[in-house]
Amino acid sequence: MSVHSARILTPALAAVAATSLLGLAPANAAGPASGGSAGNAIVGHVYETTNSPDGNAIQVFDRLRDGRLQAAARVATGGRGLGSSLASQNGLVRDGDLLFAVNAGDDTVSTLAITDHGLVGRAVAPSGGDRPVSITVRQGVVYVLNQDSETISGLRVSHDGQLRPLAHSTRSLSKPSANPTAAAQVSFSPDGQTLAVTHKGDQTIDTFAVRSGYAGRATAHRSSGTTPYGFAFDRLGHAIVSEADASAVSSYAVNGNQLRTISASVSDHQAAACWLVVTSDGHYAYTVNAASSSISSYRINASGRLELVASVAGSTSGGGTDAALSPDNKSLYVRLANGAVASYTVDEDGSLTPHQDTTGAAVSGTAGLATN
Repeated sequence: MSVHSARILTPALAAVAATSLLGLAPANAAGPASGGSAGNAIVGHVYETTNSPDGNAIQVFDRLRDGRLQAAARVATGGRGLGSSLASQNGLVRDGDLLFAVNAGDDTVSTLAITDHGLVGRAVAPSGGDRPVSITVRQGVVYVLNQDSETISGLRVSHDGQLRPLAHSTRSLSKPSANPTAAAQVSFSPDGQTLAVTHKGDQTIDTFAVRSGYAGRATAHRSSGTTPYGFAFDRLGHAIVSEADASAVSSYAVNGNQLRTISASVSDHQAAACWLVVTSDGHYAYTVNAASSSISSYRINASGRLELVASVAGSTSGGGTDAALSPDNKSLYVRLANGAVASYTVDEDGSLTPHQDTTGAAVSGTAGLATN
């Protein structure tokens, strides 16, 4: 593994860095769902990566019917974490009954199966570059964003989670300037015809047209606002992108390697909008604001246009560091810098009702949250 380059953080991005120690405990059963009564019934799980340099692991939380969480198992990924912030989104993703995790400390990615008997490690494979920070999966094809090598690289994944490199799939990110790209996220569009990558370092969004699982060359687009960070697609394929330094959100129409601005840098009047999720019906987006310890909500119309609904839809204790919605979109979970996870009920009008923070494992860096 090559020596990682130094990271220069803007004041807003400095708020996302967090470091703590990890002690691994044996894995316990934490499978799809188990019994209980009323609001205490386990209906799913929340997963976060610990990012420990001594051995990355998944902290599992049981997800209760009423949206609350209880800490459960910790399961090793088989790779090493970085021990500091990944400054990214999608460091941990779920596709069906498989979890995909980046191990930035040894430049690998891991798959773990979600079974009735808990998480089971399936494979560990090279990421194809240096410092993997984000991962995306669609129909058996995986792409990894390698931040220090400024590339994306592909793998094939089998139905049981085995990984193999996708030959000749590595692509360089665009380089609009001499600044490091400091890329934050890679993701497939819903139709699978586009890969998008956000660059925090040079205010750029790359798009790659995809054919037969292979990405073409990067096409660079200037971000509408400063420091494009986390993003998600609505059900119609619009890209909804957070902007950390601007603390704003922009929306774009995506077609192959083309990107067209719809709403440009709609401010949330908070500080450091970094992580962003969109409800599956495409009606609402939520941003986690690292420096103001808050969550903002936006409404998305059918054309992809954004409207700020609530500058402070919810508050977090000590600042958020990632976010994920439950599959039924009835709960929002926010990872906190100390490894705890905050829980919120998503009401029909998009407002948030807070529950408790649930403590899990000590963690060694932010980023990495998924649900089932």
